Amino acid sequence: MIGVIFGVIVPYIAVAIFVVGVVYRIVNWANSPVPLKIPTTGGQQKSLPFIKRTVYDHFDSPYTWWETAGRMLLEIFLFRSLLKNTRYYLDRVSQKDARWLWLFGILFHYSLLLVLIRHSRFFLDPVPSFVEQLSDIESFKGVFIPSVYISGLAIVVALFLLWFRRIFLSRERTLSLPSDHFALILLLAITISGNLMRYFFKADLFAVKELLMSLMSFNISHAVEVAETIEPIFYVHFALASFLLAYFPFSKLMHAGGVLFSPTRNMPNDNRARRHVNPWDPGDVPLLAKGITVAGRTYKSKKLDWDTYYEMYKDQLQEIEEADYKIVPEEL
Repeated sequence: MIGVIFGVIVPYIAVAIFVVGVVYRIVNWANSPVPLKIPTTGGQQKSLPFIKRTVYDHFDSPYTWWETAGRMLLEIFLFRSLLKNTRYYLDRVSQKDARWLWLFGILFHYSLLLVLIRHSRFFLDPVPSFVEQLSDIESFKGVFIPSVYISGLAIVVALFLLWFRRIFLSRERTLSLPSDHFALILLLAITISGNLMRYFFKADLFAVKELLMSLMSFNISHAVEVAETIEPIFYVHFALASFLLAYFPFSKLMHAGGVLFSPTRNMPNDNRARRHVNPWDPGDVPLLAKGITVAGRTYKSKKLDWDTYYEMYKDQLQEIEEADYKIVPEEL
């Protein structure tokens, strides 16, 4: 019965929640208006011809969509902004290199990538040759018995380093939420249980692959039959992974997809050349007859007279008037 619950029912529920949750978050982000152009920059913006820009400026302050795409690729695959991580101390007027966080992040994410590639052998038949070759190279095949996968151990080390950072550094400990610790603990539980199953408590991997292939082909009757033959240690690992899958869309782990929709990263820094139109502007506001000319191009500009402005914000203005025009900053 345990095999049926954690080997068939729970995975299907987890995948359904994952798919619906991810689609909902992506659609929500894609439909969210961007009222302001707010790209985070760290270089010279494209300006007058005599103001020269270096190669790095094209990525730190991208002007075209191609430069922005290059910046996004560097951000996604190399965590470029994290590589430039520096901690400033205003009270001491000093700074400290904090790029060790970039190292921990790279170690975790690329170890996770290798682990996922290796696990693809349980979902593919036949297994692609590059998966086998990558596994042989990573495990130093023939040196250790059983083969020791470097990524499986490195990901545990990286997760502990990231967790200890939130525990022992005072600022990070203050800013960390329970959900931050929970995600790291869950990932640690999954990776440690996987390593225990790899080196100490064996499970029948042929039966595991047969179960996963049956689940993917919706051969539920055969999956139920196979699930009852697999050792319990596998279901500890599998149940934790299923819970992570269901939790993923509603956690900070969703930054894996959210980075693509971040206006601080995916917008070119071309404020001086192109006017960004706020989608929240009401459509019934009067337009200036002449408009505003920017870089040789004339844009229709909206102008409010007092009567229109008062009608739009009457409730807020009356509240301010009732408060004797005294506005507390926390109420803004």
